[in-house]
Amino acid sequence: MQIGTVIVYRERGRLALGAITTPPSKTSKGKTQVEIVGEDGKKSVLIPDRIVLDCAQTVSPGQPPAELKKRFQELRQQVLRSAQSLDLRELWELLQDEDTATFSWQELAAFVVSGDDRLAMAGVLDALWNEGVYFKEKQLGEFVPRDAKSVEELLHQQAMEHQRVRAQAEFVAWVQAAQTQAGSLARPDGSERFLALLTGLALHGDQYDRKAQALKLLAETGFRAKGHPWDVAFQLLVALGIWDAEEELSLLRYDIPTRFSDEVLAAAEAVPAFPPDQPGYHDLRSLLTFTIDDAETSDIDDALSLSEEDGRLLIGVHITDVGFFVPPGGPIDRAALQRGTTVYLPRLTLPMLPPALSQQTASLVAGQDRPVLSFFASLDERGQLCVERICRSVIRVARRLTYAEADALLETVGDDPYSAALQQLNTVAELRRARRVENGAVIIEGSEVKVRVSDSPTGDPPEIMVSVVANDSPARRLVGECMILANEIAARYCQRHGLPALYIGQPPPDEAVPSPDQCPSQQVYIHAARRLMKPAQRGTLPASHSALGLDSYTQVTSPLRRYHDLQMHRQIKHHLAHGSALFDEERLQLVAAGAQESSAAAKRCERESTRYWLLRYLETRTGQQADAQVVREWRGRSFVELEDTLLVVPMNLSPRPRLGTRLRVTIGQVNARRDTLSVRLTT
Repeated sequence: MQIGTVIVYRERGRLALGAITTPPSKTSKGKTQVEIVGEDGKKSVLIPDRIVLDCAQTVSPGQPPAELKKRFQELRQQVLRSAQSLDLRELWELLQDEDTATFSWQELAAFVVSGDDRLAMAGVLDALWNEGVYFKEKQLGEFVPRDAKSVEELLHQQAMEHQRVRAQAEFVAWVQAAQTQAGSLARPDGSERFLALLTGLALHGDQYDRKAQALKLLAETGFRAKGHPWDVAFQLLVALGIWDAEEELSLLRYDIPTRFSDEVLAAAEAVPAFPPDQPGYHDLRSLLTFTIDDAETSDIDDALSLSEEDGRLLIGVHITDVGFFVPPGGPIDRAALQRGTTVYLPRLTLPMLPPALSQQTASLVAGQDRPVLSFFASLDERGQLCVERICRSVIRVARRLTYAEADALLETVGDDPYSAALQQLNTVAELRRARRVENGAVIIEGSEVKVRVSDSPTGDPPEIMVSVVANDSPARRLVGECMILANEIAARYCQRHGLPALYIGQPPPDEAVPSPDQCPSQQVYIHAARRLMKPAQRGTLPASHSALGLDSYTQVTSPLRRYHDLQMHRQIKHHLAHGSALFDEERLQLVAAGAQESSAAAKRCERESTRYWLLRYLETRTGQQADAQVVREWRGRSFVELEDTLLVVPMNLSPRPRLGTRLRVTIGQVNARRDTLSVRLTT
């Protein structure tokens, strides 16, 4: 071929035009190659096998680039017109029943091109390469007609893609109009799929499995904002009114249900009150029982009592009998199983059960008759169980106490019956705690940060209240020990009777956990111990719980808030009444798997939401000072805990301070949405 000859070659699966600029030559390895100039004016080298067609046209490679480009555009238009005028369906209908299995592109072109019109032939090849519905290329330049079923499926896919492209164009137009026009514009039909792409990008960022599609859509909208693409997607969704500026992304990220259906709410409202004369329930309403909770708690699971039996103190832990009100398999039960647990967020609480049940009918409200599962125990002088039993009962809580009130009563001297009961319970609880420590329990009682967020009715930024609560107050320790005791009694009951159960175990750590005395501060000990402890595991086989120092353990003390506990209540109650199991191991394993998954999602959601609002709180304190303590060292960096929020921040400090060193730091850059926080030493 001569210099200037226009040729057709394949480039990335598409037809491309070029012109030869030098005669064919041999490489050092003896291979033939030819230099061409392409439609973009750039030169490249081809092997002759890549040249598909001599177009019988010439150009002057040496002419000005603009003129050369114009000439290529003219030739490209001729090829395009030829391709667009071709009816490949008609050609396919003509050839699909032919005995010849394969046709070269030249043979196909001969059916529709008269004479030696090379550009028209190039148009046929261009159509065959681009269209792909009626003919399938088996190898370069060799095509076979598709069968009728394949053609029908491909045409359907093509129509769906055209519909998607139109819908996306309408969505992009709506997004652009919504940003510039006052008032709300109706969303176009089919916009949900495109909003899902943007929300997926905003929620999952780099981990989003459809990130490429979402980024392309975001670019098409033309929306501009600072930050990573997922920050931009979030801001766009806020601008469109899909989300508000303080949207709880953790709820969406972990797919946490936020509303009960009308059916479930109606079913909860229709649940009748417990009849005190219900057969099978021991009447313990004369027993002095009381509850201890946070002041804001409205779903009360447990009550305590202290009495005497055969000269021994008898501890009573009474857990609300939720199963009496919520039969398995009903609409309320299905909703509870889907949720798995109550989710506590700074801005709202999402109960596992509707409020009509969790805060009223099934809650241990003072002065009201309530069914319970009662766990009774007596301890010997060494803190070991010498009496333990479980029964179904009806109680009437005499008094509701807050933790602060209970702590005050523990210090009260006098004849107050609640003060006396609490002090005796506290003595037994401390004995029990000491016994568990002897058995290897690891006591980790750190402070807890509580965040409460109140939205402003006037549209102002929400009010964020942060407090640090000590979990080692006498009343909290007392209640904690009583709950651990009831859970152990439940596990021992199931094990003793061969009753299928959901046990909770925790493998021992790989290395010894230091004692608080071996650490420079309580906070350093807490962080070291938490890093060493292994995750708890749920299963249907009894297993030791290393952190609690117990041979077997389950959870039954929060049936209003955990589905795991509700299911264990039902199992034990059925055995008490009938001497047999309600659920087999397979059913319990399904519950265990679901409970572990929902519990893990809820904890991640709670952790992320709390951290977000703490960072929002610190955004208003940039430049202010705060007390901190060095609690960890890792890879040459010091990790300091801010004492008023318990957030841990890495710092590069030189010289590096010792663990436990208290510092004064200044809040630096904070961005809650990007989850970033920096502090610096106060000078």
